[in-house]
Amino acid sequence: MLVQEMLIENKGEILDAWVDQVLATYAKDGARSFKKEQNQFANPVGYAVKSSLWQVYALLFESDTLEGLVPALQQLVKIRAVQEFLPSQAVSMAYKLKEVGKDFYRQEKLEDHAGWLAFEEKADILAYTLFDLYMASREQLHKTRLEEYRRGNNLLAEGGCCPSRSLKGNNVEIQSNIL
Repeated sequence: MLVQEMLIENKGEILDAWVDQVLATYAKDGARSFKKEQNQFANPVGYAVKSSLWQVYALLFESDTLEGLVPALQQLVKIRAVQEFLPSQAVSMAYKLKEVGKDFYRQEKLEDHAGWLAFEEKADILAYTLFDLYMASREQLHKTRLEEYRRGNNLLAEGGCCPSRSLKGNNVEIQSNIL
């Protein structure tokens, strides 16, 4: 059996293992709830991970072109860019794919070295793309925070209360002093 055939025949199992590995990068409680809840609105992170990885897998191993790779990854990368991941952790999903692929490759006892090299090349392309998207998302986040600070909305960006709430709180104090 060739690596390409193995990737198609075992698609469901490989994808489930890959999704589990990526979700395992979150805290235990988060990972558990991301795996359990299937509703897109109740579990946007788990849904984004699963749907993005399924699209990426199809593009890498079932398609002749990688043209849709960036759109398939954008939502997931943007989510991971605002979370507290190191860059290496945020883009580790490409290497998690290699780990899962290697496990199946060994299980099947394949001898398709050329196929394995093609698999690794696609996983490397995924890693490069993830890193580029992650850095672009982090840069955009930084620019947004900087712009918020320049506008004077830094209270919101830094976890303070909004100005209208501050005014509302002062009005309560003023009203209580009048009475």
